[in-house]
Amino acid sequence: MNDRQLLLKALLGRIDAARTAPEARLPGERELAQALGASRSSVREALGVLEVLRLIERRPQSGIYLRPHGSEPSLEALVLHETLDVRSSSVDYEQAQEARTIHEVEAVRLAAERRSAGDLDDLLAILERSRTNLRHGRNLADDDEAFHLALIGAAKNPILLRIGKSLYLMTRSVRHAYFEAAGSGAQSLREHARILDAVARRDATLAAKLVRRHYAGSSARWRRASASGRRR
Repeated sequence: MNDRQLLLKALLGRIDAARTAPEARLPGERELAQALGASRSSVREALGVLEVLRLIERRPQSGIYLRPHGSEPSLEALVLHETLDVRSSSVDYEQAQEARTIHEVEAVRLAAERRSAGDLDDLLAILERSRTNLRHGRNLADDDEAFHLALIGAAKNPILLRIGKSLYLMTRSVRHAYFEAAGSGAQSLREHARILDAVARRDATLAAKLVRRHYAGSSARWRRASASGRRR
């Protein structure tokens, strides 16, 4: 991480800690700069980022206040937590997974109707690369992301693809942990192959059904793995 990212991560940690205090607020810029070993201008810039992401609110002549815990942070703020390795809760992951399901089920309907021969070639190449990586015992999280984003890309709607990228960024660390579980990679590839076949045959109804089933199964496997990890 660069200095700016480290500063943002430190401030996110301060925000999480401040939520337990009676008055949810941060110290002033000068105090934060001294505590974090950064220049005041760097702290001011980082606070500006967090304010744009709706995590804090700077009130003139008053202070730096946290947004209420129940208020909605921006989608970018959730991505930032993941990018800076500030772990989200299991509830956040479940919600992101639910959003991915709703988003991708409809995207794959369009993909089945609009996909080109080039899209199918790209998806098949990702699937073959995934099989090679599985044989070599590699984590398939990145291959999984590439397949799903290529699937959404075949819908020919840049906005759908942009949303999809954000949702995948929000769940990257959990998906890496998921693919460490024995059997997860092989099961995922089998399901990807069926989805690709339905898209290739332009069967939008079947493709949507298979994507919904794919997410339901992966969510159930993740919950079992997560529960097993907590019991250890």
